[in-house]
Amino acid sequence: MIRHAARVEVLRPVATSLTAFSAARREPPRPVEAREPDYLDKFDAETLFYDAFMGSRGRIVLLGPPFLNLKPALEQARITALPSGLDCPFEIRELDRHGQVHVTAPDGTDRLVLNASFGTVEIAIQPSEVDIFAGRRVMFTQSRNNDIAWILDWVRFSRDVHGADAVLIYDNGSTRYSPDDLAAALPGLDGIAAVRVVDWPYKFGPQGWDATRWWDSDFGQHGVWEHGRRRFLEAAAGVQCSDVDEFILPMGGRSLFAAAEASRTGVLRYTGRWVIGLDGEEPPPARPGRRHKDYTVTRRERPVRKFGVLTVDGDRCPPKWTLVPHRIPDGQQWKIHSIGGHLASRLMTREFSYRHFREISDSWKYERMGREAFDAARHETDAELARHVAAVRWDA
Repeated sequence: MIRHAARVEVLRPVATSLTAFSAARREPPRPVEAREPDYLDKFDAETLFYDAFMGSRGRIVLLGPPFLNLKPALEQARITALPSGLDCPFEIRELDRHGQVHVTAPDGTDRLVLNASFGTVEIAIQPSEVDIFAGRRVMFTQSRNNDIAWILDWVRFSRDVHGADAVLIYDNGSTRYSPDDLAAALPGLDGIAAVRVVDWPYKFGPQGWDATRWWDSDFGQHGVWEHGRRRFLEAAAGVQCSDVDEFILPMGGRSLFAAAEASRTGVLRYTGRWVIGLDGEEPPPARPGRRHKDYTVTRRERPVRKFGVLTVDGDRCPPKWTLVPHRIPDGQQWKIHSIGGHLASRLMTREFSYRHFREISDSWKYERMGREAFDAARHETDAELARHVAAVRWDA
């Protein structure tokens, strides 16, 4: 039987902003001499908490950017439950570019009063929504201005290749359409039984300079990963975390979710390769209507030896992951390329590999539409990608 999600609701987190009750601000961790000219415009100095909600472990979760200079005042703060008026014990958690306060409150608490040296504020508590995705195989991402057609194709591929039946997508301030427009497009997909769109208006944050330097101020996506985990996904059967411009290929016979569920650790990590456009190829990069299925050419990978270790030279992309939520310890952070503190998540599997499409992008980060002339010595048609693309129901 074909399943369809009902009308998709848009969740809008209820933020606690310092500007509403305090003169205090989060201070940048990066030294002045290492900041780009627009660093302060991109930096989130004002958001104390992105959202406050009932967690699945019986505690209220206040979740936001890292507390940094605000932490000493929070450690000495008083948190009171309403309507009971009782003081609540709480735990502050500091994670990578992210902060949480876990509050133990009486049953029936619907508000908290935070009284700190920098000010006093009342915080409304939102419900847990883990039941929406309980037992589901969920596709999970953050997106800004990706064509809605690309998002639908991203869902279709994982649905038909891996058995995904649910989608959680955070819209990070798209200007080409609203979160409601995105939500209106998703219910018609065959086989997708649960969907939620989250309106995430918070700053993405300044990025680092290269692969290793100054990754200290991009708070927004780290907030998405932990918010999605704790408000929605802790009861899911499996969670595939990838971007809209990425398809994950099974190099063997199993689906991604089945392999994660059968694994010893509950986590799979895998690298990816770029899929490129060629000179003279249709559609041109500037033309509307281009889709993932239009591209199947990658650069050839060549074995090379580096520092005495045999590796592969080519367009390798950083690892991505799929996991089983209940098998990840509560204190281990869901991060962009790994699970923080989870030693087994450092391992890589060759059973899966993702494909990263250069032309499925508006080049928000850098210009990536440069095409190449086909060279049989450097390029190849990706047979595995072509085979799986041919099996997808692109219009259903």
